[in-house]
Order: sequence, then structure tokens, then C-alpha cells
Amino acid sequence: MFRKYILPLIIAILSVTMLLTIDYWKTPVTDILTSTPYIIVLCILAIIFAILAFIYSKLAYKVDNDPNLEHSEQDRASFKKFSEMNIAIIISFYFALGSMLLISINDAPFYLGIISVVVLVLSIIMRYYGYSMINKLYPEKDLPENFESDFDDKLIDSLTKEEMYTIFTGLYNAFKLTNILLPAAMMLITIYGYATGIPQHFALTVIAATAIIINIVYQVTVRKLI
Repeated sequence: MFRKYILPLIIAILSVTMLLTIDYWKTPVTDILTSTPYIIVLCILAIIFAILAFIYSKLAYKVDNDPNLEHSEQDRASFKKFSEMNIAIIISFYFALGSMLLISINDAPFYLGIISVVVLVLSIIMRYYGYSMINKLYPEKDLPENFESDFDDKLIDSLTKEEMYTIFTGLYNAFKLTNILLPAAMMLITIYGYATGIPQHFALTVIAATAIIINIVYQVTVRKLI
């Protein structure tokens, strides 16, 4: 029972620690976030994770067709690689998006703006490529294509009860974690704004609105299904 309090406790300890040491880290952090090398590092990391995603996709397809494994073992091993591919894709996309958004804020060189756009396009292509992998890994299932208008409904209809349970467990855990991380992010932004003297009203409003919308959508969806 105590385990569910571990993450909130860690976040609270980190928040207090950051508040007490604010004078030591605010200047270095600001210098890093507003520097051109920081954007370059984000672009490089986005490319690296896009490459990793591509490698994991090939490994997923390879183990899914491994004759030395039983069918259930193939599915289990390929899904693990598929999951690792999706993690790499998500990291690549947000690093690429962050680098592009920081271009105008940091007054970075024009050439770096072009590079960041190219990297973002690459990460978006990888996202759609990753989504299409599920059809290659599970050709026996009647899975919908990415751009179908009723993709969600068709995907749910194609799942077994065990698969639905696995997916919904993951989604619920992500939902619970979101309700911890978003308030923590608001606290961190407030601390940073206090330290730098830069108002963070808009950022706090956006995060609060995001948290409200996520929770409303979740509750409305659950209410409809019951």
C-alpha cells in the first residue's frame, strides 16, 4: 500500500530540495536552456532516438518471424521490441519538437532552424512508420489502417479481452501518473518563475487547462461505457 505514495513523496522531496537550493541552479539552468548548443543537442538526440526506433522495429519484425520460437513467444518478444520502438519514437518526437520551438525563443542561427524542421519531419515520419508496424506484426488480425476515420473503434473491436485488459491497464496507470506529474510540473514552473523573476502565468494556465481536459475526457468516457 505504501508503494503508491513513493512517487508523490519523491516529487515532494525534490521540490523542497530545488526550492532550498534555488540560488545555486537557477543561473546555470537558464544559461543552458537559452543556449544554441542546447538546441543542437536536442536535434542530435532526436536523430539518435529515431535511429534506435528504426532498429527496434527491425528487431521486432525479426523475432516475430523467428522459427526457433513458438507463436506465443514470438508475439511476446515482438511486442516488447515494438514497445521499445514506441518509447524511442516518442522521445525523438518531443526532442525534435522542443528544438524547433526553442529556435525563435533563443534567437538561434537560421541554419539551425532548418535543421530542426528537418529533424521534426523525420521524427513525424518515424511515428507513422511505427504505427504501421502493428499491421506487419499482426497480419492475422483485422487491424485498421492509421488514417481510417473510425480507427479507434475498429482497433478495440479487433482486440481480445486479454489484450484490452493489458492496454487499458497501461492507459489507466498513465492517467494516474499524469495526475501526479502535471501538478508537480506546475510546482516546478512556479519555483523556476520565482527564482528567475520571469512570470509563468500562461504556462501554469495551460498546464492546469490540460489537466482539467484530460480528467473530464476520462470521466466522460468511463461514464459512457458503464
